[in-house]
Amino acid sequence: MVFKSAMWIWMPDSTCGRERSAPLFRREFALEGEATSAILRICGLGCYEAFINGQRVGDSVLDPAQTDYDIRCLYARYDVSSMLAPGANCIGVMLGDGWFSQELVWSRSMSYGEPRMIASLEIKTAEGATTQIVSDSSWQCSRGPVASNNIYAGETYDARLERKGWNMPGYDPGSQPRHFKWEQCGVAEPPGGRLEEQQIPPMKVIELLRPLSISEPQPGCHVVDMGQNFSGWARIKVNALPGSAIRMRFAERLDGNGMIDTASTGLFATNVEQCDTYICKGGGLETWEPRFTYHGYRYVEIAGWPGKPSLEDVIGVVVHSALKPAGSFSCSDEKLNQLHGMALWTHRSNIHGIPEDCPARERCGWLGDAHIVCRYSFYNFDGEAFWGKFLDDIETSRLRNGGLPPFIAPGKRNWGNASPDWMAAMILIPWRHYLHYGKLATLEKHWDGMRAVIRHFKEISDNWLLPHGLGDLFEPGLTPAPSLTPPVKTSTIIFGDCASAMSSAAQALGQGDEAKVFAEWASCIRSAFQKAFYDPVKCSFGSQTADAMALHCGFAPEGKEQAVADSLAADVRMRDIHLSTGIIGLQFIFESLTSYGHGELALALMRQESHPGFGCWIANGATTLWEYWGGSGKVDAAHGPRSLNHPMMGGFDTWFYNTLAGIKPDAQGPGFKRFILAPHPIAGISWVDCVHHSPMGRIASKWELKGAEFKWRIEVPPGAIAMALQPGCVAPVAVQPGCHDFTSAI
Repeated sequence: MVFKSAMWIWMPDSTCGRERSAPLFRREFALEGEATSAILRICGLGCYEAFINGQRVGDSVLDPAQTDYDIRCLYARYDVSSMLAPGANCIGVMLGDGWFSQELVWSRSMSYGEPRMIASLEIKTAEGATTQIVSDSSWQCSRGPVASNNIYAGETYDARLERKGWNMPGYDPGSQPRHFKWEQCGVAEPPGGRLEEQQIPPMKVIELLRPLSISEPQPGCHVVDMGQNFSGWARIKVNALPGSAIRMRFAERLDGNGMIDTASTGLFATNVEQCDTYICKGGGLETWEPRFTYHGYRYVEIAGWPGKPSLEDVIGVVVHSALKPAGSFSCSDEKLNQLHGMALWTHRSNIHGIPEDCPARERCGWLGDAHIVCRYSFYNFDGEAFWGKFLDDIETSRLRNGGLPPFIAPGKRNWGNASPDWMAAMILIPWRHYLHYGKLATLEKHWDGMRAVIRHFKEISDNWLLPHGLGDLFEPGLTPAPSLTPPVKTSTIIFGDCASAMSSAAQALGQGDEAKVFAEWASCIRSAFQKAFYDPVKCSFGSQTADAMALHCGFAPEGKEQAVADSLAADVRMRDIHLSTGIIGLQFIFESLTSYGHGELALALMRQESHPGFGCWIANGATTLWEYWGGSGKVDAAHGPRSLNHPMMGGFDTWFYNTLAGIKPDAQGPGFKRFILAPHPIAGISWVDCVHHSPMGRIASKWELKGAEFKWRIEVPPGAIAMALQPGCVAPVAVQPGCHDFTSAI
């Protein structure tokens, strides 16, 4: 038991009154001899910063990642051997509310209680002695300079209340009488969850952004344009009189007068603005950034600044889970490169321990958004641990929810039983995770949940049709609900896709009988769908989304696939090369068109400048993907302006990897032990250069198209086999590890 006699401790309400401040904790101890090994394990809920002898422990921020705290809590492990010294030492911890004590937004019922922490420092000395310093009632606590903090609303920091040396040995708590007193810590009730070591990459400061410009639309009101919508916060450098309050408000857009417009960040839903306040101590240049909040923004409005801030005084700090990049894509078309970059910025803005829906308004792990995003996430980032953690979040949330997944995981804002198209994440993400990373343990771990979900789908289906669901949200228009593709179509195809995935997963797990059952279910679902919705005259299922999904998921009648693709293409042309899809159809339409000979049309859709189209977003200043297609400047009157940073619109990014470059996993060799290389050159794109760092190693697909000559270079990692299909060929060929060049006429 790594924490042994450690206790959960907190700052009791009687200690100065917390009022959303971030309490300080300290513990001095003596060390006889030199430390040869020192391991600190700590869980601070909601989030924390730890110090030893005044030095910051690690470089992670906003740790630990959010979980269902009453079921599991994550702790971090640090090697702090070099931070200790013989003699007097001190551990200090600053504790923020994070998600654990978040009760300001949505409702007070979101909170799990007051902030608390548990820590254990195990030390071995050169003399062979072992010492353990643990959190208990001997620690001291007090209020500090973080006067208030909330993960949504922001942070207020009063630098006049800083405790110089508070996390150092020899500190005299009575030396600063103007400050709050130090008191004995209270022993807190455990949050209820088991302690698990955090295995995912922590959140970190990833990069710094220099502002593009600073304007002054009103006297004393300065607006900083970072030039990019992203997640994080602002770092400021200021020289001001003691007590000067620098107030920063964050937003994604400006109004017509050049002032920030906070509506799209969800004010209508959260009733709070993203706002940080720094109160200066005076006496020289001060540098500050928050600790226990983050924002989704491009623009910062600053009030209270002495004079005018310069471009060097305000820095954008990009913060998200430090996932290692696992892919790169570029091509001859700069519009496609720009859209790929926008998809990456959007995804990066929404990975903070979980895959979120937006970095400002909700910050929730909506399951439908997650299974739409996961494919393009796998190509771009090493997400094995990150997505594995989120699958565990779905698992704990479904157990809290009576056995079926809720709409949101983790946390208390779960919205009850998810609709089938959102609940499908419990099946689709584990299966895709297994395909991409090759870990059978993923399927084994979540098999019970996967079976519970597929059986639930069958129980609520009507003759194999699944009439329930949120559907293809955010078709072009002003409201989120779909009108062109009824939810019964999207939910039934997803039901069938899940049944096929369950059959393949059961086969991988050695459960042949179940594999046959689920394969039969998939066949029945396809037949029922075709009978109910296929129009043999139009060779269509009635919408772009339904046709694109049917082609991708194998729901088109046998031998009619090309006819369905042609009908899909005809619908696109009938709309003057415009999409009519929402978030579900958007992830499949480019693949389906390109795979059946309509690549040039898919490219024209990607390049579309007018509404609804990506070019319309860009023309309106988008640097990330919006929540909806927009409606000629109007907004949904019932819900307010929509988010301008939503990864659920990013499913199209998969097309760059698995269709243009042609890199696909293969169920016959999961984890890219065996994989498919089948590029689709398109007139109008002269070259593609794509790399994916798979579990087996580097995979590359680079091609060049000159007239009718197609040159292709591929790279297969050691231990893997690629099934390479050149354009125009009927059958793939097995390609061994190494670099290979192909030339053909197309």
